[in-house]
Amino acid sequence: MKKLLLAIACFITAQTFAQTDTKDKKAWLGVLTLPEKYQDEKNWNASEQAIVGEHFQRLIKKKEEGVVVLAGRTELPLDNPEMMGLVVFYAKDEKEALQFMMDDPAVKAKIMLAKVHPYGLAISKCQ
Repeated sequence: MKKLLLAIACFITAQTFAQTDTKDKKAWLGVLTLPEKYQDEKNWNASEQAIVGEHFQRLIKKKEEGVVVLAGRTELPLDNPEMMGLVVFYAKDEKEALQFMMDDPAVKAKIMLAKVHPYGLAISKCQ
């Protein structure tokens, strides 16, 4: 019974949050890949590591603001062509979605390449 009540509370909270903070916004999928240079671990130094730290902190901040739904990466080696990072987030249109990805510190520093795609968010875990 407690689990059912918790699930209902999460659902209501998520619905309220989605209705207030994401009004007039839709979900987008950001895909991050590495340029060839950074697919080789030898080309990473403390500077690039620090910028990726900024990238991660920005994602956390945007999640707390209700913009980012989830973010992560495939657990593949850097040199695997299928390795990528994914960010599901809210934006009002393609221009805002692309700007969100282009403002990422790792993208600005050309450590990561970014693309955006409209995304239909069907199921989300309530946390």
